[in-house]
Formats: sequence, structure tokens, C-alpha cells
Amino acid sequence: MLFNSHIFIFVFLPLTLAGWYFFNYRKRYRLAQGYLIGMSLWFYAYFDVRYLWSLAASCLVGYVLCALCKKGRKGGKRLLIAAGCVFHLGMLGYFKYANFFLENACAVLGRDFTPLQILLPVGISFYTFQQLAYFLDCARGETEVCSFLDYAAFLVYFPQLLQGPILLHGELIGQFHEESRRHFDAERVAGGIVRFVLGLSKKALLADTLGKAVNFGYENIASLDSPSAVFLAAGYMIELYFDFSGYCDMAVGLGKMFGIEIAENFDAPFKSASVKEFWRRWHMTLGRFFTKYVYIPLGGSRKGRLRTVCNTMLVFLLSGLWHGASWNFVFWGFLHGIGVTVSALRRKKIAAKPSANASGTAAGGPDRTGGLCGLCRLPRQIFTFAYVTLTFVFFRASTLSQGFAVIGKIFRFRWNGFLFRMAEALDITELYAVTKALDMAAPSLLPWANLGLFLLFFLLCGVLLTAEKASVPAGKRKLSLARTAALAILFVWSVLSLSGVSTFLYFTF
Repeated sequence: MLFNSHIFIFVFLPLTLAGWYFFNYRKRYRLAQGYLIGMSLWFYAYFDVRYLWSLAASCLVGYVLCALCKKGRKGGKRLLIAAGCVFHLGMLGYFKYANFFLENACAVLGRDFTPLQILLPVGISFYTFQQLAYFLDCARGETEVCSFLDYAAFLVYFPQLLQGPILLHGELIGQFHEESRRHFDAERVAGGIVRFVLGLSKKALLADTLGKAVNFGYENIASLDSPSAVFLAAGYMIELYFDFSGYCDMAVGLGKMFGIEIAENFDAPFKSASVKEFWRRWHMTLGRFFTKYVYIPLGGSRKGRLRTVCNTMLVFLLSGLWHGASWNFVFWGFLHGIGVTVSALRRKKIAAKPSANASGTAAGGPDRTGGLCGLCRLPRQIFTFAYVTLTFVFFRASTLSQGFAVIGKIFRFRWNGFLFRMAEALDITELYAVTKALDMAAPSLLPWANLGLFLLFFLLCGVLLTAEKASVPAGKRKLSLARTAALAILFVWSVLSLSGVSTFLYFTF
């Protein structure tokens, strides 16, 4: 079930909220938690009831492994840890990567490849990593094994089940035992509604609208010229951000409505002045997982520069593979590993230089920790955005060759007017009457009007990318009448736009 769907907004959410607060009001806390789990399973099974089998098996076996690992002796515990990792990663590997590895093995051996008929459960990458993190923390003795009811709630809690954020046990399980969170709080619920509406508008009004032009561009790569290829690359980067961050905003808002806080997953990533900083602000919970459970156990940055570079590259190659079973995702991860490595090495070089004044900051330059003055930061932000945007071409492309084709179009420096066709594909439904009237009155002006609207839409997106985060207005305690009216308009506008809704981009990851 999608957050941005009529059945979720007008049926599922009201029923779930009503049941949750009714049982909590009657102090039937375990029943309330069970009700939330049951509704979450409905939410998940709405796509295809067959998904429940893999989720249930993962949940049951994962909990048993945690319990056994906690009670096991040192020698047996190592075997259980290996078994737990093999189970979780094995399930993910079978459902998501079996065909990928078989296809490449057949290509090496020169044999024909027949794909296995495997139904990929949505959200499996997210809930597998969430369980794996809990299992490893149990093995390390960093947490006690909770009840199965808490474990199931931790795993299937619907606001973050399909798209993250990837939560740690300490961020969620403890909240189910805080009685104050079980009681209805109008102010908290209002803040959640604000955050949900802002996320819904980012997804429905910005990402889905921009997605029309982006999809059209990728369907006609051969026709691209340099300007249209640039807008295609930037358009997808912006679409993905509003799509994913909008969905995470909705998840955080839903959590607030139920009294359960969910970790933030974005922190204004396009304000970053380096690729390393970008990854501290983009998909933060995924970065946290790889840092804690892969990068640090491998030695992190403690074993010399070469080992640090190798560890960084391995993390990003795995991150690329986590996003999708395709070489273009692996190459995307490789490019980001290069970017982060260069950023880190440059930062160390800057930090090693003596300061130029008493305050420790060279006039007009970076400070000793690698920070940048306002004068130097803007060009680095522009460069970072450009680099990240170019790398995400491979994230969107179906194949490596398609990605290189788009990059090649950018640097061919040719113009054939294809940008007018991309602008027409934007097709903002709300302006249909205006464009239709212009088409009848002055058809020669319509392409220019579409182009102007296209550029204006990009300008609006650019302003929003540098504006305050959604958590800021959602966290304001008092809503003015004007702000309330604006939110109501955004909500109605977003709901009316759901008829042309697109699937959440991260479902396949």
C-alpha cells in the first residue's frame, strides 16, 4: 500500500489510528501493539499476499537466532553468528540477486541464461538490514532479546517497513513501553499531520510531476541534445530526492501521529560542499548501517591510508549492490566511493596545514577541520551537486551503456530543440485549460510557454532544495491561520493529483 494513495489516506490510516488509541485508552497495551502489527501486515500484504511468507519466515527465524545467540556459549555463538548472517543475507541474495549472479556466471561460461521466476518481496532490503543490525547487536551483547511482540512490531511497523529509515533497536522498541506515548496528544498529532502533508506534497506535486519529463527523456535518449541531457540528469536527481525524502517525511509524520518517533533520513543534502558531506546528509540511516557494521569492523580509518581507501571503496561498492542487482548500481557505488575518498584525503591534507591566524582559520579559506568559509563554500556546493548528479545518471539508467550515452550527450555540446519536447512532457494537469486556450489562440507560442513553465518549475525546485527542512515548519508548535490554510490547500491539491500517481522509486531497492 502506498502512503500516497486514497485507500491509505482515507481508509487504512483512520482505522489504524482509531484502533491504536482506542485500545491504549482502555489500557490494553499489548492488544494495541498487536493491532498495530496486524494492520501493518495488511499494509504490507496489500501489494501481494505472497510477500507475507518471506516476511513471516524472516521474522520468525530472525527472532529465534537472536534468542539462541544471546544464550549461546562463546564457541557456539560464533557458529550462530555465521548462521544468522548467512540466513539474512542468503534470503536477500536469493530473492534479489540470484538472477544477477546466474546471468553473469552464464555469460562467463558462454551458456544461455534462463531467468528464475522469483517474486521479489518489496522492502526486503530494508527489513533485512534492520534485522541484521538487531541480530549483530544481540551477538555483541549491546542489547537484550526483547519479546516476540516487540520484535514483530520493530520489524513490521508500517511507517518504515517498505522504505526505511533503517532503524536500530534502541530507537524504536523502547518507545513501545513508554506509556506517555500511548495517549493521544493533539499537539503531537498535529505536528505529524503537518509533516505528512509536506511529504505528500513533495512526492505528489513535485516528484511525480518532474518524473513525467524525466521518463520521457530516458525513453528518447537518442534524441537528446546537450541542454536536454543536462536537465534530464538534474531532473532525475531532484525527482529522486523529493520522492524519497517526501516518503521519509510522511513516515516521520505518521510516526508522530502514533506517538512513535522515527529517525531522520535526510539533512538538506544539496547544501553539501563535498561528496563525503553529501553522504552524511543523504540516506543517513543506510550510511550509519554500513559504517557501524561494515566499515568499522574492517578497521575503518585506523589502519593506514591504503586500508582506509579500500574500506571506503568496499562500503560503497556494497551500497551500490544493495540498491540494485545490476552493474550500473555497482559502478554508481564505485563513483561515490571515489568521490568520498578524494573528499576525505583532501580534508586530511587541509587539516595538516598550519592555521593562518590566531583563530585557526585562514582568511578566505577553509579551517583546519576542513570546514569552508561562506565565500569558498558555494562553488564547492555547485561542484558537488554536479558530480553527484552525473553519477546518479547510472543510478537511473537501465544499463551502463545507457548511462554513458546520457553522459555523452551532455558533453557533445549540440542543440536540436529536444528540450521543447521534454518541457511539453512535464504536462502540469492544473494548467490544462490555460495551455489548451493558448494552443487554440496562438499555437506558435505554446512551445515557448511550455519551456518557460519547465524552467520555472526547475527554479521552484531549486529554491525548495535550499529552503529549510520539512522538520522545521513541522516542529513549530503554533500554526498560524495562513499556514494552516496553506497546508489545507497543499493537502487537497496533493490528493487531487493522486490519480496520476507514480510508484515510490525506492520500492525496488
